[in-house]
Amino acid sequence: MNKDFLLLQINDALFPIGSYTHSFGLETYIQMHLVKDAQSALKYLQANLSTQFLYTELLSLKLTHQYTQTQDLDKILDIERLICISTSPMELRSANQKLGNRFLKTIKILSLSPKDFFHKYLESANIPTHSSAYGVFCACMELDLKTAVRHYLYAQSSNMVTNCVKTIPLSQNDGQKILLELQKTFEEILQKLDSLNEKHLCASSIHNDIKAMQHETLYSRLYMS
Repeated sequence: MNKDFLLLQINDALFPIGSYTHSFGLETYIQMHLVKDAQSALKYLQANLSTQFLYTELLSLKLTHQYTQTQDLDKILDIERLICISTSPMELRSANQKLGNRFLKTIKILSLSPKDFFHKYLESANIPTHSSAYGVFCACMELDLKTAVRHYLYAQSSNMVTNCVKTIPLSQNDGQKILLELQKTFEEILQKLDSLNEKHLCASSIHNDIKAMQHETLYSRLYMS
């Protein structure tokens, strides 16, 4: 098993977990003309990645990976419960759990041999998120944490850029320019992540939560969140 190729596969846009059906509040920003061109899209992505994404998704990935190393199942389940109760918007809560469950279901059909702890986690996880399930799986497959985080960060950022390109809309060239511009933000986020611990988990962006709630009542919608 080539671990580099495995990481590429489970982070690929074609890995069937349904990410393409969710904008996580972005659609509201676009309909309200707060995100309307390449410049505003870049600012939105920089803000979202440095707040909501860092303190919830990346940090939970890091923590669940670390707790898997010590086989602390209770801590992992506590993290998933905390994410659930800290995510105020209903659509974001639902999206987190749908993506987490779909990730685990897809992993189960592959001919992989993770550590036994992964099967204990599968039996106990009632409200998994994509990032927490991904963190546990990567640890059980002995995939390096820093490498797993980098792959996840880039893949999810690329998905966000794709949503901007399709929905604003922008040109494909604009999308690639935005991704390149985000490299500096990626480095800042990864450096910040090193200093974060469990007390920082779910320090979210209230503005994004509000936009995610407003998404529930948009007149027309392309995305489920």
